[in-house]
Amino acid sequence: MDLGLGIDTGGTYTDTALVELSTGKVLAKAKALTSRNDLSIGISESISNMGEVPLKDIRLVSLSSTLATNSVVEGKGCRVALIIAGEEYKESVPVEHVVQIQGGHTIRGAANCPVDLEAAKDFVAGIADQVDAIAISTFFSVRNPEHENALKEMIASNWDLPVVCGHELSTQLGFHERTLTAVLNAKLIPIKAELIQSVRKVLTDFQLAAPLMIVKGDGSLMGEKLAKERPVETILSGPAASLIGARNL
Repeated sequence: MDLGLGIDTGGTYTDTALVELSTGKVLAKAKALTSRNDLSIGISESISNMGEVPLKDIRLVSLSSTLATNSVVEGKGCRVALIIAGEEYKESVPVEHVVQIQGGHTIRGAANCPVDLEAAKDFVAGIADQVDAIAISTFFSVRNPEHENALKEMIASNWDLPVVCGHELSTQLGFHERTLTAVLNAKLIPIKAELIQSVRKVLTDFQLAAPLMIVKGDGSLMGEKLAKERPVETILSGPAASLIGARNL
């Protein structure tokens, strides 16, 4: 019998369910209080609360969560610095630190001017210990990501900080929207990484070797590596999982 384990970590409760993959039948379910200081505690307790279940038959683990949703709704998240080039900064972008440097491209992908890597390096050197991630957005990077890639490479070679580029998240025009998306994604990276790490710890404790997949906002699944890089795609994973579950029931 092949089983699937579903985990949903919310702001208050962590729910688990054991499902027979061939029929969709729910064999067991349970919940526990979410332990915000250590998410693995609530996850472990919820699994244990299902009672004696054949964990050895689990072939897939699916994770959804409203932690990212809550972070967006409440205007919270991790500390982010923003580097922009080729366009003016708009104060509506919610970041702790921002710098505008020379760079960016035209709509045809030609460079307006060389990207100022030294200015960006000086900026990051001054705030690296005050932020959890860095977002980069340059004008028309969807037409030519050269400057964003150069900035990301420079930061990665000097600091151990997550870096998000606007062109990695969207191929559509719209500098301001792309900038906001990059910032939001950067704010969520540490949150999603902590959740996945907590689930991994629990799976190890229960000796579960099944692959871990994360629910996206459209209800489909993504691998944990991609989820760590693009957590913005999981903002609505909790609500999406609820809708899919309700439809199947």
